[in-house]
Amino acid sequence: MAPQMSFAQALNEAKGVIVQLSTRVKSDAEKIRSQQQTIVSQSSTIAQHEARATDLEAQLARQLEEVATLTERLRDADSAREHSEMILNRQGEKITTLQAANADLEARLDEHKAQIAELSQERHQLHAQLPSEADAAALVAMSQLLNKAAPAIEKARKSAPQMRLADHDEPIAQAA
Repeated sequence: MAPQMSFAQALNEAKGVIVQLSTRVKSDAEKIRSQQQTIVSQSSTIAQHEARATDLEAQLARQLEEVATLTERLRDADSAREHSEMILNRQGEKITTLQAANADLEARLDEHKAQIAELSQERHQLHAQLPSEADAAALVAMSQLLNKAAPAIEKARKSAPQMRLADHDEPIAQAA
């Protein structure tokens, strides 16, 4: 059996256990304080991270709104570009049509110029055939002379024997 302990030994042993437990409690209290500081510091870090995460979420939401706005603007710009391209295509077709019409009109203009040149040449030729002022003056003088001589010519015609042309089957009569 185990020897019996004296009261003093039991108290000393209890005192040793109490000192040992007290040291352990102090050590555990120090660990707890250290862990509490770590928890406080990590809580602060967590709060900072949560605040940063909230800020990042807000920034992300703003950026998503910006992306949505830019996407809408891009869609509008694409629609406007397509509309502009359609207008340009229509105007290009109109220009092509107008250029073709212009080419036709230029061809007709060239034909008309050739026709005008031809008519001008014909007019010059006809103008050259017209009597000149000298010819017109001579014609007037001749006309006046014939008007003056017309009574004398008429008189000579009435006094001249009348001749007639005979058919080649008729015998010719001899004048006696």
